[in-house]
Amino acid sequence: MANVLASAIANHDHERELVRQRERLAALNEINDLVRGVTDAVIEQPTRDEIERTVCEHLADSASYEFAWIGDADPASETVSLRAEAGVEGYLDGIEISVDPDDERSGGPTGRAFRTGEIQTTRDVTADDRHDPWRHHVERHGFRSSAAIPIVHEDTLYGVLNVYAARPDAFSGQERVVVEQLGEVVGHAIAATERKQALMSDELVELEFVAPGVFDTLGIDAAGDGRISLDHAVTVEDDEYLVYGRATPDAIDDVYALVDALPYWESVTVREPTDTVPFELRLSEPPILSVIASAGGTVDAAVVTDGDFQMTVHVPPSADVRRITQVVTETYPGARLLKQRQITRRNETVDSIRRVLREDLTDRQRTTVEVAYRAGFFEWPRTATGEDVAETLDIAPATFHQHLRKAQAKIVETVL
Repeated sequence: MANVLASAIANHDHERELVRQRERLAALNEINDLVRGVTDAVIEQPTRDEIERTVCEHLADSASYEFAWIGDADPASETVSLRAEAGVEGYLDGIEISVDPDDERSGGPTGRAFRTGEIQTTRDVTADDRHDPWRHHVERHGFRSSAAIPIVHEDTLYGVLNVYAARPDAFSGQERVVVEQLGEVVGHAIAATERKQALMSDELVELEFVAPGVFDTLGIDAAGDGRISLDHAVTVEDDEYLVYGRATPDAIDDVYALVDALPYWESVTVREPTDTVPFELRLSEPPILSVIASAGGTVDAAVVTDGDFQMTVHVPPSADVRRITQVVTETYPGARLLKQRQITRRNETVDSIRRVLREDLTDRQRTTVEVAYRAGFFEWPRTATGEDVAETLDIAPATFHQHLRKAQAKIVETVL
C-alpha cells in the first residue's frame, strides 16, 4: 500500500511539473510573439515619443504583463522623470525615484538599472526590502514581479523601460533573456529616428571642446609641433571609420605617434605631400566618434595645433550632451566643454553647386559635364561611352576624362 501511495504521489508531482512546463512554454512563446510585435511596431513610428508610447501600450495590452512605463534621468536633479506609461493611470503619482547612489530612493530596480546599465529584476516585489519606499503602490495594484530594462544603443542610455507582472518570478530564465532584448530594440529605434530627424532638422547644438597639451596628458612621446587637421570621417561599417586629414610636415611624425599609442587608431596611410601632408586614418571603435554618431551628430572640425586639441561637434537638440562630454573627458584627460550653443544649419548646398557650375568650372569642364549628362554617359546602362562624348566634343578620350574628373571633384567637394 505504501508503495502504491508513493507512486501515486510521484505521478501527481510529475503531472504538476508537466503542467508547469507547458504553462512556462506557452508563456515564453507568447512573450516571443509579443517582442516580435513590439519590434515591428516601433520601427514604423516617426518620433521617440511615439516609439515609447507604442512599447508601453503593447506590453500593457498583453496577457503577460499589467503595466509598463519608461523613465529618463534628469542629470541636474538626478531624479527619474516619466516619459510614457500604459496599463495603470497615476501609478507614479507621488513616487520619486533617484539615480543618486547616496539617495535611498535609488535602491529600487529603476535606479539600479540607470547606474549599472544592466537589467534589474525582482522575483517578488512584496518580499523585497528594496521596494519598501513604493510597497503600498505595488500592493494596491497587485503587482508581484518587475523588470527594469535599460534602453541602450551603442554607448547611449536613453532611459529605462519598467515592466510589471501579476505573477511572481515572471522575469527569470529565458523570459529574462527575451525581455532584455526590448532595451536594445527600442534603443536602436530611437537612435535611428533621432539620426533621421537630425538630418532633416535645421536646429543643431554646437559643442566646442578643448584639451591643452593632449600629447602630455595621453603620455605620448611626441614633439607636439605643427598642425594636424582631421577634416572628414566616413563610416565604413559599424564602428569602423576612415578619417581624412592633413598635417604640416613637422607634425606628420606626431600622427604616427598617435597611431602607435591609441588602440582604436589602427593604421595611417600617407598620401603624396604638397604644402601639407594628406593622410588616411583607419579607426576601429573610436569612443568619441562612436558616441557622437550614435547621437546623430557629426564632428565639424578637429585640430591639434602645437599639441593643443580643439574639436567642434554638431548634434541634434535631443542629444545627451552630458554623455558626449563624459566620453570626451574620459578619452582626453584635461579636456573640457568650452562652449555650447544653439545654431541653425546652413542649407547652401544647391546654391553652392550652382556657384561651382557657374564660377569654379572652366568653360570646357562645364561643357563636358553637360554634354556627358545629356548624352546619357551617367545612365546605367550607358547610352553613350566616354569615347562617344569625346568624339562629339572633338577631343581625345583622355582629355574628356580629365575634364570630367576635375569637374566631378569640384562638385563632390561642394556637396560633402
